[in-house]
Amino acid sequence: MYEIWSEYGFVTQSVIAGLLASVACGLGVIPLFFGGFDVKDKIGLGYGAAGGLMFAASVYNLLLPAFTMGGEEGLRLVPVLKTLSGLLSGCTFLWLADKFLTPERLDHRFLKPLGGRVEVLVFIAMLFHSIPEGVAVGVGFASEVHHQSMHGLGLYIAIAIAIHNIPEGLAVALPLRANGASFSKCFFIAFLTSLPQPIAAVPASLLVWLFEPLMLPFFGFAAGAMMYLVIDELIPEALETRSRGEVAWSFMGGFSLMILVQVLLEPF
Repeated sequence: MYEIWSEYGFVTQSVIAGLLASVACGLGVIPLFFGGFDVKDKIGLGYGAAGGLMFAASVYNLLLPAFTMGGEEGLRLVPVLKTLSGLLSGCTFLWLADKFLTPERLDHRFLKPLGGRVEVLVFIAMLFHSIPEGVAVGVGFASEVHHQSMHGLGLYIAIAIAIHNIPEGLAVALPLRANGASFSKCFFIAFLTSLPQPIAAVPASLLVWLFEPLMLPFFGFAAGAMMYLVIDELIPEALETRSRGEVAWSFMGGFSLMILVQVLLEPF
């Protein structure tokens, strides 16, 4: 038993790290407790801020790292093309999901608790966004076992993802809270969107050789889904109740918050 734990303990570490990251995502609802900010009364600002958070996460956490991964000298275009193929696939997927979500299907007992159409699309986009993060955690912990020079890589990735999951959880919670969802429901749904992380971490940690080459399309897919959602749904919804200037400032506020979180993480 001890030998098995020694050999595969990194799988358990990956699962625990992924679960903690999921809880961190749920903690994104905490800012909604303070400041007397009535999200329901300012739904347009909520959509704008959520859009900024998601757009920044797409660019800074997914696209920029992917563009610089795996490109050998003279082949720098390869990771970009792989990522962009994933990005377009993510856009296509969310476009098809939008077409699929008819009023009748939104009334289904599995989808109805999530809220309206926008809330369901946010949930789907963030759910898929969590998969490559879980893969990254699993690959990170497994890499420590196979390459001694990478000691601490899995823990670093897990901490970074957990911290940046907090504002992502806020992006999930904002539209939910704006439509009257309770704090406990906002926490639970934000937690659920991040649950693929510990699930994806298990096969990724065991099959590094298979999942590592898939990282670039995964990153692109998640970014494409979120960016399409922001452009096609969140910003138009925000503009229905707020002026263009107000939506632009709320978007930039959310965008700046997420970028600030990432920059503060870099020393760690």
